[in-house]
Amino acid sequence: MRQQVVCGIDVGNYSVKTVIAELTRGSETPRIVGIGNAPSNGLRRGTVIDMEEAIASVKQSVQQAESMAGLRVNRAYVSLNGLHIKTQLSRGVIAVARADNEISQSDIHRLIEAASTVSLPPNYEIIHIIPKNFIIDGHEHVKNALGMKGVRLEAEVLLIEGLSPYIRNLAKCINANDIEVGEFVFAPLAAAKSVLNKHQREYGVLLLDFGGGVSTMALFHEGELMHTAVLPIGSRHVTNDIAIAFRTSIENAEKIKQQYGVVGAPEPGSKKDTINLSDILGEEEFIVPKKHMSKIIDARINELFDIVTTELKKPAGNYLLPAGLVLAGGGSNLSGMPGFARNRLGLSVKLGGDYLFDGVSDSVVDPAFAVAVGLIMWGIENEQTNTHVSPFDKLSGGVFKKAISWIKDFIP
Repeated sequence: MRQQVVCGIDVGNYSVKTVIAELTRGSETPRIVGIGNAPSNGLRRGTVIDMEEAIASVKQSVQQAESMAGLRVNRAYVSLNGLHIKTQLSRGVIAVARADNEISQSDIHRLIEAASTVSLPPNYEIIHIIPKNFIIDGHEHVKNALGMKGVRLEAEVLLIEGLSPYIRNLAKCINANDIEVGEFVFAPLAAAKSVLNKHQREYGVLLLDFGGGVSTMALFHEGELMHTAVLPIGSRHVTNDIAIAFRTSIENAEKIKQQYGVVGAPEPGSKKDTINLSDILGEEEFIVPKKHMSKIIDARINELFDIVTTELKKPAGNYLLPAGLVLAGGGSNLSGMPGFARNRLGLSVKLGGDYLFDGVSDSVVDPAFAVAVGLIMWGIENEQTNTHVSPFDKLSGGVFKKAISWIKDFIP
């Protein structure tokens, strides 16, 4: 039977994750056949700062996945992230072409072009065009304008833009490994594919991807992406704080964080109120109180949630978010993170990472793989609906009602 192979490469600040999946014709659920996870060198806050190291990191991750899958990949969907990414709202307006005033696919494509014709900052390019709603003859909140009647058609869209030189540098890292970039996907949109379902996006949900060098957030309401932002804090900042506090190396600090890191003050009267770091630090009787450790970590996590709270006030409208907060990214594995987030934001909290795939999917049951798995889902959906459809088609959710029922079956 014919098999379709899709590869996703999440080039993060802490690690480069590669996932290879295959979909057999007649099967509804993709199988993950290859996974790679290599330390990320040569990147800082989502941008390439050392080309050779970045190329080598991608190579190591891809080769791990290819070795497990027993095949070579020559095309991949790649995550894009970093503080250079900006968003802006834009509106396009056209007159409906047909004499009977019925809105056609041609009208919608013309509308996309009109909405995306904006003035961009120097060296910036549009990565995604995400529709918010249609407006027909002044009537707002139309989800699907195709086939409806009207004279004047408008659309409000969210444009996601990135610095062209940064994007080209990342493309070079991928191309140097003999892999073509099928599409760059903004990291929180990829993560949303894997950890959010249709009902969460409809009711109102906040996705927070706590990455290595940066974190990203995406706010959904009534099925639409209302706001997204890249935050200048990641889990590596916590590691750096621990390294400074205990006057040790980054490697030792990472071990301390993974073994003993806890967000939130320890419960009073717990049996063991101290942590013995002697083995890791190579010093005798290096024992510290748990509350000292949590104080170091809490300061940085509080700073992160201060920024999240500020960002939540930016979009117009008071969104109650009944579907709560979904955490993704490697940093969300910090012990106590869900409870801390629940107390800070007053929302229900769910940890992402339950991906419904066949194959070796048990290896990626981890919030850290949210973006990589989302890239696979993005790629499969993209290639099932023709290789080069417009961003409006791919991101609109209810706008075009594409017949991709099979992919909805395995979205968690």
